[in-house]
Amino acid sequence: MNKNKLLFLSLTLTLVLGLTSQTASAQLFERRENPKFKQNPKHKWSWFNRKKYWSVGIGLNAMNYFGDITPQPDFTSLELGYTRPNISLFAVQRLFPGVSVRYQFSWGRIKGSDMASASPDGRRWEEFNQFRYIRNASFRSDIMELGVVGMFDLVKNRGVFYQRPKKVVPYLVAGVTFFRHNPKALNPLVEGDEWVALQPLGTEGQGREGYKPRYSRWQFALPLGVGLRYKISQRWDIAFDITYRYTLTDYLDDVSGKYADPGIFADDNLARAMHDRTREGGYQRLIDGGVTYLPPLEGYLSPTDGNVYVTYLGFGNDANIDNIRGNSRDRDVLIMTGLHLSYIIPGQVRCPEPFKRKFRRHRL
Repeated sequence: MNKNKLLFLSLTLTLVLGLTSQTASAQLFERRENPKFKQNPKHKWSWFNRKKYWSVGIGLNAMNYFGDITPQPDFTSLELGYTRPNISLFAVQRLFPGVSVRYQFSWGRIKGSDMASASPDGRRWEEFNQFRYIRNASFRSDIMELGVVGMFDLVKNRGVFYQRPKKVVPYLVAGVTFFRHNPKALNPLVEGDEWVALQPLGTEGQGREGYKPRYSRWQFALPLGVGLRYKISQRWDIAFDITYRYTLTDYLDDVSGKYADPGIFADDNLARAMHDRTREGGYQRLIDGGVTYLPPLEGYLSPTDGNVYVTYLGFGNDANIDNIRGNSRDRDVLIMTGLHLSYIIPGQVRCPEPFKRKFRRHRL
């Protein structure tokens, strides 16, 4: 083959390859620009790493709890008057299409009171409420939490990052959190408002001979919830979600089991007072209010120190089968409801190389 034919074939091959490349680039650009064109799944996965990004944000939440000190023995029962604020800081990493992970730190407070939420006036759960009103337990606790939760979109978010749809995206929340709680109550032995930590007192005999060890103030919880997210602008999202945090403890409120023998507290008057709050006037207030369904008042001889311990039937009396302080069969629950504002950090999501070349040519 002479040099002229070789040159002719080379030029022809170069021209064919150039036209083919130009056509392929045009088709690729058309796929990118035409939202009706279904993208090749292989391309989607090949560009996967370019779609990952991080965002940071802040959350303003309302915090409630469900446990032994709630208005009714019903899972949906909440004392709205004891709703307390919670604030959270978080970072979100998008791992897969429709799947993100939120790393968060939050601080908030929960609170409950038998005297404020129990209803001894003949409404539903009348007998339960009257006993709780007499029990007169109360607490507040600051919750500090670290957590990792997954967010799973229920609506397919088509396109790459810069084509996020301006619509509401529902999602599920599930994960694990590690938190510290510290239930406290007002000291009835002093004037004024003095809040004392209840866990060191062992109000149900914890830590003493014949009783369970003291519970830990560090606990785990399993959040589960639903939410809605909306794109405000190119880099701002807002979301609303509600999560139930199923804890592994029944002592968020320091109430769980039975009344202990008051004699075990010996000369620890504060522990004895915090162990049983029934003698602080609830019984007499009910009598004065005309409530007739009440347990009788009786004296109980403590087997430990031989002193007569004045109690009500069902409260602090080991001879009675109803000698319960709380329900140990159910774990306590934290409920978090709030708004989350997040900002997507710029400079993370890159356009695929074929698009970059086409965009440069288009601008020229």
